[in-house]
Amino acid sequence: DSVNCIREPFIGELYSRVSRLLQLPPRNFESVEFVHYQPGQHYTWHRDEFSWNAKKPDPATVLAGPRILTMFFYLSTVEEGGETAFAGAPHESKLADSRFSGKRLSPRVMVKPVKGKAILWANMRGDDWHESEPGSSHTALPVMRGIKWAATIWVHANGFRIPEQYAGRECSIRYAR
Repeated sequence: DSVNCIREPFIGELYSRVSRLLQLPPRNFESVEFVHYQPGQHYTWHRDEFSWNAKKPDPATVLAGPRILTMFFYLSTVEEGGETAFAGAPHESKLADSRFSGKRLSPRVMVKPVKGKAILWANMRGDDWHESEPGSSHTALPVMRGIKWAATIWVHANGFRIPEQYAGRECSIRYAR
């Protein structure tokens, strides 16, 4: 969220391209988040939209609406593992695949991390963007060999960055310490 990061030409170009692709203004985007996974590292099953269920919601997030979309970029090719898996229907029994041990979600779609690839998914139902999309549950499977670098841009329904434009860094609730 730093001003230096936002002013970087690469970040500006990334926001510009995503904006043109989605036909949405960059003010609807959260700051790009970079992730780095080494062998054995992973991220558990989750959904990217959670703000509607928060006990103490961030007022800026409430005004901006939910994270309606996630744009995910693979910045490296992983030799083995590290796939992004999206859930199917819950199962009664545990899965045999050791990568999903103890989980009651099965992968419906698995995306291999390849440098230059980007994926986009909806976090909210198409017929009611106030309801989370069950199929958006996903996980980052463990990296077995190699390194995984990726970047995420979460897209909100309305202007996520508007409070920052008017309040400035010192007054922004996301920067309060």
